Amino acid sequence: MAYYYRGNLAVDVDKSPRVKQKKTIVIRPSLPTGEKLLYLFMILLVVAGAGFVGLRYSQISEYNYQIEKTKQEMAALQEENTELMLRIEQMSSRERIEQQAKEMGMVPAETVLIIGGAQTTDNEQPAKAE
Repeated sequence: MAYYYRGNLAVDVDKSPRVKQKKTIVIRPSLPTGEKLLYLFMILLVVAGAGFVGLRYSQISEYNYQIEKTKQEMAALQEENTELMLRIEQMSSRERIEQQAKEMGMVPAETVLIIGGAQTTDNEQPAKAE
């Protein structure tokens, strides 16, 4: 059965010992080290750029929230300011002041003396300080 070679008896089989040759296999890296470092640097640069852009977007978003909050506070303060101005006008009305004075027991004076007034008529001359 030693003479069978893949089922064919017509094949002459060598009986000499085979000498195995050593094959030298050189395993080369797929990319040189410098190129790998270049790719790594480029990837790090892209990741850092994307991180920076993301950070800026988050800061812009935070600033927008602060602006909206400030606008709401300004609107509330303007409304309060308007209410206070209306109250000042109501409190400084002549009728209210006269009513409060009467409630306190004051009586209106016959003559009114204006002190420090810069208003003069055509006939009057401003007083000179001597």
